[in-house]
Amino acid sequence: MHARYYPSRVLWRHQPAVTAPTTTGEVAVRGRLLHFAAGRGRIADESGEVDFVVKERLVGIKAGDIVELYGIVVEGIIDATQVRLLAPSSAVWHQGDWSRFHANGLWANMWVRAAVLDAVRDFFKDADFLAVETPTLVCASAQEEHIQLFATEYQGDKAQKQFYLAPSPELYMKRLLGVGFERIYQISRSYRNGEMGPQHNPEFTLIEWYRAYASYEEIMADVEDLVSHVAKSVLGRSSVVRAGREIDLQPPWERLSVRDAFARWAAVDLDACTDAGSLFRRARALGYGSARREDSWEDLYHKILLEKVEPELAKLGAIHLFDYPRQLAALAKLKEGDSAIAERTEAYLGGVELSNGYTELNDPAQQRERFARGARLGGAPADEAFLAAMERGIPPAGGVALGLDRLVMIVAGASCLDEVIAFPPGH
Repeated sequence: MHARYYPSRVLWRHQPAVTAPTTTGEVAVRGRLLHFAAGRGRIADESGEVDFVVKERLVGIKAGDIVELYGIVVEGIIDATQVRLLAPSSAVWHQGDWSRFHANGLWANMWVRAAVLDAVRDFFKDADFLAVETPTLVCASAQEEHIQLFATEYQGDKAQKQFYLAPSPELYMKRLLGVGFERIYQISRSYRNGEMGPQHNPEFTLIEWYRAYASYEEIMADVEDLVSHVAKSVLGRSSVVRAGREIDLQPPWERLSVRDAFARWAAVDLDACTDAGSLFRRARALGYGSARREDSWEDLYHKILLEKVEPELAKLGAIHLFDYPRQLAALAKLKEGDSAIAERTEAYLGGVELSNGYTELNDPAQQRERFARGARLGGAPADEAFLAAMERGIPPAGGVALGLDRLVMIVAGASCLDEVIAFPPGH
């Protein structure tokens, strides 16, 4: 038998390895040889592992090879009468992808990920949301200061040459609201440059949804209901465990304004620190060594948030941080009666930021002004098709983007995204 022979067909009907030990009569199993020496070995398939023995001397077959074997079960072990090579392994089998998937829980987490996706789709179907798909290759985007885009160039003969990988499906989904769709959701691959770490990946998956004629109030309730539903579907309970602590997901969750959070935990009055200079002076007076004079207001805000506020949010379990300073409005409406506040909300689970939602801005003049401010920072051009849709009229709406990878990480009890993503960058 030649070690480099790659047959295109299997010969025998397959029996899952995990059930083979209890099978009577003849059995066939195919999979990878975990080890093989002196006529004894173990084979693994998707279902599990089983031991086998073979009396015939096998030439050119070794641990790591993919084989099929045929025989009978004797006391829970397959007595193989035939072993057939399907694909040889040219490397030490326990290295590379096999080791990564089987050594640290990633194998089990892939099943959790699939179950989470099923539960998400069931939730939106039951709630009468329409599943939609929008482009991930775009020629323009929202102008947001802290989002860096991946750029690419079209090589054909079209006039448009510069394209970008979409950081979210937001603008296209709002255009769908403008043509009459009222309850829509999408599970979308999204891309952001310069974001990599335990809770960040440059390519990631968003669950994004919009409700016409709604606000961030309904969106906060949606987030609670969705996350609770996923936990019940996958784990059989309305709670998750994060850092050894059980977090109750049963709605309603606690809600805390950004003003109150900064006052309580950072000793910062955001109403009195509305520009970079005043916020810098307050941060330095409080001993925040990471604050730099050249930092923007947004930079200083995020440094204080990471250093003082988010560690406290982790102690509260499931919580909505809401009513953001207008400097962080992005594509959110300002609050009627308090133009210093944006109707924006972020949900946290065990200190992990899970979602970002708004009462959506639908005033085209305000949106064009915000895009113009962002354009001065560089990046992709403003999305004129989206602005034109706003001018034709987009209804009041609530919308949110929720990180699927982070949700899977929390449900699976994983510590970082690499434990729930099959192939992070570099793998």
